[in-house]
Amino acid sequence: MRSRSRNIENTEADAINVSPLIDVVFILLIFFIVSATFVTLPGIEVTRPQAVTGKALEKNAVIFALSGKNEIKYAGSSVQLEEIPGLVEQASKDKGKPVVIQVDQWADASILAKIVAQARKKSAVVSIATRKPRT
Repeated sequence: MRSRSRNIENTEADAINVSPLIDVVFILLIFFIVSATFVTLPGIEVTRPQAVTGKALEKNAVIFALSGKNEIKYAGSSVQLEEIPGLVEQASKDKGKPVVIQVDQWADASILAKIVAQARKKSAVVSIATRKPRT
């Protein structure tokens, strides 16, 4: 009778309690969700011109798109030129994110210049997205 009770006690002591592990995993998951930075895509597909020189940006960026029909898009909706500084300021939130403009190769260059001027009011770095040259 005594040997039976000892076996039951030993099997209970050998079990691993995983509930603290699950708590730690949930805390880590919440931390990564809260600290993640989300990039808002412009919402349209543009045919970017090819560039001979260029470099990749290291940071997250505020992305605008200028379509071939000269429509300015941000986060899937059309915006006006006057709205661009406010959108850049709202998206940057004191982090100094660069602004990237995706321009269709058939878009009007004067509208592109106006977008760059509006974006420079709130961001020091304004870039134009291009395709990599084919080698």
